[in-house]
Amino acid sequence: MIKIVLKLIGKVVMVLGLIVLSLTCSAQNNIFNLIPQPVRLEQGAGVFILNANTVIVLATESDKGLGELLALRLKTLTGYDLKVVKTAHAGRTIRFLSDINIKGGKEAYRLEVSSKGVDIKANQPEGWFYGIQTLLQLLPVKSKQESVGLSVRIPAVKIEDAPRFQWRGLMVDVSRHFFSKEVIKRYILQMSKYKMNVLHLHLTDNQGWRVEIKSLPKLTEVGAWRVPRTGYWRNQKAPEPGEQATDGGFYTQDDIRELVAYGRQHFVELVPEIDVPGHSLALIASYPELSCTKTSQQVLAGDPWNASRTNVVCAGNDSVFVFLEKVIDELAGLFPSKYIHIGGDEVSRAYWDKCPVCRQRVKDEHLKSSEELQSYFLKRVSKIVLSKGKKPLGWYENLPGGLPEEMAVMSWKDDKGGILSSNKGQQVVMTPAAYTYLDFYQGDQYLENAIFTVNRLSTTFLFNPLPKGIEEKNVMGGQGSLWTEQVPNERKLQFMTWPRAFALSETLWTGAGKSSWINFINRVESHLPRLDKDAVNYSRYFYDAIVSGIRGADKTLLIALSTEIEGLKIYYSFDDTDPDPYYPVYAGQPLRIPKGAQNIRTVTYRDGVQVGRVMKIPVAEIERRTPLK
Repeated sequence: MIKIVLKLIGKVVMVLGLIVLSLTCSAQNNIFNLIPQPVRLEQGAGVFILNANTVIVLATESDKGLGELLALRLKTLTGYDLKVVKTAHAGRTIRFLSDINIKGGKEAYRLEVSSKGVDIKANQPEGWFYGIQTLLQLLPVKSKQESVGLSVRIPAVKIEDAPRFQWRGLMVDVSRHFFSKEVIKRYILQMSKYKMNVLHLHLTDNQGWRVEIKSLPKLTEVGAWRVPRTGYWRNQKAPEPGEQATDGGFYTQDDIRELVAYGRQHFVELVPEIDVPGHSLALIASYPELSCTKTSQQVLAGDPWNASRTNVVCAGNDSVFVFLEKVIDELAGLFPSKYIHIGGDEVSRAYWDKCPVCRQRVKDEHLKSSEELQSYFLKRVSKIVLSKGKKPLGWYENLPGGLPEEMAVMSWKDDKGGILSSNKGQQVVMTPAAYTYLDFYQGDQYLENAIFTVNRLSTTFLFNPLPKGIEEKNVMGGQGSLWTEQVPNERKLQFMTWPRAFALSETLWTGAGKSSWINFINRVESHLPRLDKDAVNYSRYFYDAIVSGIRGADKTLLIALSTEIEGLKIYYSFDDTDPDPYYPVYAGQPLRIPKGAQNIRTVTYRDGVQVGRVMKIPVAEIERRTPLK
């Protein structure tokens, strides 16, 4: 999705102000360091000793899969191969217990750890699963070699927990870059550890069609492939004559079934998206007759936004709706989710304005404009989705003809779409770009292959799915959305997700504003070794200095330095050498730039240990982003 460029300078200032005002956390929460923070936690006395003789006791035979999943995770973490049994066992046990009195929905649980044993209480499998995730976070982080043959001490605690929101999601765009089913499985596993429960798959866009539709084979024979290109996605060279389209891939229907089953095992619902009527170059490359121009097109590696590329299907052509019914029918059979996402945003209506078939449709349906034709299109596709027993979901667009009443809405540009739709009675998922777009860069824009704007960890922490004026009962929850124009591989996929997904997990499970920034960042740092142990890549840019330009009274450029987290010292240089703790330390006052200096270099330390990168930012770059007023 081509995102709007958001002006966030004022918000960054607000973030830094809130960091300064953050309250200190309780000692109790520091001890347990859980993400997301549970609703209620009471520290007990003593510890439970987990060793090779501990057994896992099931509540019912149907819970065997959960018991085996816990045993597998414990074997990975501790080296112990614990038995899973059906009945109570004398000695040290981890028990699954049914408890119909637990309130808070099917995902609620209670976790009780004492010196005698561990009890995970729930009334649905989802609750036991989330109790497992909390229990595993209570284990110390050790390598298998460190743990084998040694008992594991788990602190005594009583936890009552249930989620604030039902939709706790992440979106992965698999069109701009394709990710194998193995990558997606690892992504599902990692997000489930932090109680995220929806994976929204953006399966189609201009750069690739990623799901097999058996009745329309050209979608993957043609639309899933493009010529190989590496580097920044804007202005990539078009295919050369005779160049083979070898870059891409797609999920077979068996792949989808496998992913759905894996998601179900980890209580992650997979929601498919086909993005129409815009963002459809891969579709049109496969079936050119569905466009207004009916001209041959090629899937591109980069940006298709120019007049020679038709990436919008023809809204006046009935065969388009016949085509989409075939697609939606097969998707409905593959994905158990009650939702099918139909996209609906960023339509270049210029094609429709020039198309006689579309103009005739406007006339026949008594529409006033091509904007209303977009509403007509979405309403008609929504009826197809409903006819398949599914509920339509789409990106919010402010259209004069309105959005389908029965369509759930993702509010992406800002909060306004969610507020307006929720007050009309529509279900909404909040994913405002400024706080939740995970393709936005996390550190200094000069040092990243930056698209659009910044979204730091501290910004994501401020995400509130319930902004003022929203109809709370219609808010399903929220998600982080990761567009992958600049995400070519799994390591970058992980890097852009973590640790910002920790903030999303916290907000969507516990609720916004339930902990201070200081409390949260302390817990984040305690979980970085867990990511290391799982070989999951993550960003450490929240340790970096933030380099800002300001104007003095005489309009002279000055440089201000700051950090997202407290307790860091910033060392700097202007002489093109890399600073260390023996260099000048930033004392809080804006820096005057020495004559002739071309760059500033910074590095952050805490307690004498380097934590941030050595960053080199040209003075000319700071000048560029600090305009004279």
